[in-house]
Amino acid sequence: MFEELKLTDDLIIFTSTITNVDNSMLVKDFEFSCEVSKYSFGINEYNSPGIQNRVLVTSKSITNLKLEINDKIISFFKLTDDYVCFYDDWVFISDNNNKLSSYHNHIGIGNDEFIRELPEWTLIYYAQMPNNLKGDDGVLYFKTKKGEKVSILPKENQVILFNTDILHRPQIFTNSTKKRIAYACNITILNRDKTYNKKHKTLL
Repeated sequence: MFEELKLTDDLIIFTSTITNVDNSMLVKDFEFSCEVSKYSFGINEYNSPGIQNRVLVTSKSITNLKLEINDKIISFFKLTDDYVCFYDDWVFISDNNNKLSSYHNHIGIGNDEFIRELPEWTLIYYAQMPNNLKGDDGVLYFKTKKGEKVSILPKENQVILFNTDILHRPQIFTNSTKKRIAYACNITILNRDKTYNKKHKTLL
């Protein structure tokens, strides 16, 4: 189950943990996914803070993680058996060579590329975190609507859930011998009673 974490008066996120997945295999599978994909882009490309890659492959460890996450989403939002959700997911990998990190949210160009509804929630699962951290190395920063900056230091096995429009950024780290490897997804809970009109006429 998710627990509420109030960072400021106007910023609340939710956290949970997943312990029955094999993080060592997840790390290998996520790195392999980036290796085989034509759609990975890396450090210094498109101002990307690390390597990002859509999850185009599946494996036992990836499937187990997705099932665990889906169960938590069903429970948290009290979804009924006829629920329909959309998960736009990707892998984020960053190492000590990464010098880029900027505030962003997931409401923008490209986030409605696949379906006719913007995402509502962003979820991050941390399969591996960097070591040898000093100061604010490796923290996840959030920025409130008032411009206040707050942060938390994620832990391995931790799940963080927050509204998609919240500005955030992962802080870089320079002394670590381990990469930051996270699974992330934008989540849209769809409404079966809503009409999602086609934008273009087709023969179907």
